[in-house]
Amino acid sequence: MKLSAASLIITSAIVTLFFLAQPAQAQVVNPDGELQSLSPEYIRAQTLSGSHFNEFWTYHFFLDDGLKVHITFSAANFGSLKSPVTGVRVSVHGFDDKTYQLSREYPIEHLVQHEENYKFEPRPERTVWFKGELPNEHEVRVETSKDGVDYDIHLKLSDIVQGVKWGEGIYMIGSERIGIYTHIPYAKASGFVEINGNRRSVSGTAYMDHTFQNQTTTRLMSSGYRFISHTDSDNWEVIYFMLPSDDRDKMAIGHRIKSVDGQLDVFEANNIQRMEQSRTHGKRFAQTMEVMMIHPEGRLEIVTIKRTIDDERFSVLSELSWVARRAARSFLGGEVLEFRGEGELHLPGDRKLHGFYNFFVVD
Repeated sequence: MKLSAASLIITSAIVTLFFLAQPAQAQVVNPDGELQSLSPEYIRAQTLSGSHFNEFWTYHFFLDDGLKVHITFSAANFGSLKSPVTGVRVSVHGFDDKTYQLSREYPIEHLVQHEENYKFEPRPERTVWFKGELPNEHEVRVETSKDGVDYDIHLKLSDIVQGVKWGEGIYMIGSERIGIYTHIPYAKASGFVEINGNRRSVSGTAYMDHTFQNQTTTRLMSSGYRFISHTDSDNWEVIYFMLPSDDRDKMAIGHRIKSVDGQLDVFEANNIQRMEQSRTHGKRFAQTMEVMMIHPEGRLEIVTIKRTIDDERFSVLSELSWVARRAARSFLGGEVLEFRGEGELHLPGDRKLHGFYNFFVVD
């Protein structure tokens, strides 16, 4: 029996994490080869077929005066759970010293992908889209209302660093393929953020990655970790890795991609050597992690990711009634909690970078 969209809103934070239970100690495999430039057409949806799929374009904007905007566009087929949908999820932290969150869904048959300007438009009569031929130009637009709050966000990018994929950009957990493209490692951002008629002109930096699977990855992963550090267009670090549901050995899929004075390099995120947890927003999760990174040439580096400021927690299930939430947890096997804030990346040689974390865990 299908659950209606009205009773069950499931967007990227949930779908990214769940599918049929995998065999114990599923093998994890990272790509090999070199970093390759992404051509503009890779920003288009890579799935959209079959009985299950999910795909996410996740933007992080780090703006003036501590303002942070996170926008995720999605496309997903939930199989028997509900009809295929596209969606957008928005979080604005630090606007009037508050955090605003919303999610929207649209039937997938309304999706339009424009070839001429690489525009992804979930529903043409709604002002919700991203567009632009990377790395030459790009912009994101969200104008909508929810729960009595009006949102109007328009952010344009410039000085966009060429997007990359590691090898073919395909990572494996057991037999499941997970694609990760880093379309925007670094860019400058400018535009405006308006909430309830209060408009602020903003500037800062931006990052975007694009993940996709040909399955709805229920119970496939237990947690995921992003860390983003921006200095300028020639100097930045981005880390994104995930642990499978059977994470007793803390083996990971993912990468660390960095630019030092314009020279790119990639490391495999191999495993978590040590993790210390602490409680925030009512939950315990990683406070400090030592992660083994392996360079393609074989050298090892241990990097440490440390949370320093916790901004927000979000659960899509929190929007549901108690009855619908219990039904969703039963179907999905858990609740996905997402956390964001600021942190530090400690590197060999006593080097330390300030940056921003985005973790998710299955509770």
